[in-house]
Amino acid sequence: MVTPEVYGKPRGGRGARLATGAELAFMAQVIVAGAVFLATSGMRDDRGTGFAGGTDVLKVLVGGLPLLVLAGCLHWALFSLPATALARLTGSPRGETARLVLCAAAVTAAHAWWVTALWDVPFGWAAAWIAGTGALPLVAAWHARRRSLWWGAMLARVGALTGIALLAALAGAFLQARTGWLGYEPPRLERDQYAGNWVGSGGAHRLRLDGNGAAEAGNLPLEDRSTVLWDACSGTGTWAFEPEGAAGGARSSGAARDRVTLTIEGCGRMLDWRIGGTAARPELFTVVDASDGRRVVTLHRP
Repeated sequence: MVTPEVYGKPRGGRGARLATGAELAFMAQVIVAGAVFLATSGMRDDRGTGFAGGTDVLKVLVGGLPLLVLAGCLHWALFSLPATALARLTGSPRGETARLVLCAAAVTAAHAWWVTALWDVPFGWAAAWIAGTGALPLVAAWHARRRSLWWGAMLARVGALTGIALLAALAGAFLQARTGWLGYEPPRLERDQYAGNWVGSGGAHRLRLDGNGAAEAGNLPLEDRSTVLWDACSGTGTWAFEPEGAAGGARSSGAARDRVTLTIEGCGRMLDWRIGGTAARPELFTVVDASDGRRVVTLHRP
């Protein structure tokens, strides 16, 4: 009977590389997370700025692939490799799985402390994000080590699982689009509920709507900026409420929306503001067409 030692790979995976396939698992989970995000887009308010089609998705994939590979390698070097190396160096093969968990927790705590020292982020949130993104790569590395798998074998396994997950996301997106299950619906507010103050961008944009139809705008974007020397305008005027069933009612990604139209003295034609958010936390938003793409300006209750 031929034993594994003949080929130089002792049983238990001692001949496998440290953290083999961890970078593949990290990249795969990012790809699947992006696919799920796109598949569930109908459940969120995209404010009319969702992907226009396959061309946009292709641009994101091509442009983001080098960054994704770089992120996978950095995560492997900064998280998976230190955790697996510490687990291997601190004892015998017996109990290595438990040591891997403890070492991963230590690496997570170290990185979370470093993040909180650089940015104003709570330690618990930082540790949760780091541990969450590192769990699957560590499982992949542990599996490769136990099975004495090398990079090619892990690529085949991770690729197959990623393909299955992407097909499931595609099927879910198709069913959600066909059935409208848990689809986003804009809130419906009465006219009087729009009255009051609205602010956005840290107070850079302001709008006051009075119940009698008067309006006061502060640094709000214009629709036709070619006729003036500025991109935004301030002043007083009037506002009108147009429900979704009105002629020319606004639509965004198939969702009919109520809107507010403004007439501000000396500002020319103002952009319409459409309702978004939820009934508990409503928002007014408008989409500004700029040379570098579309920009969403959002107002909320102060």
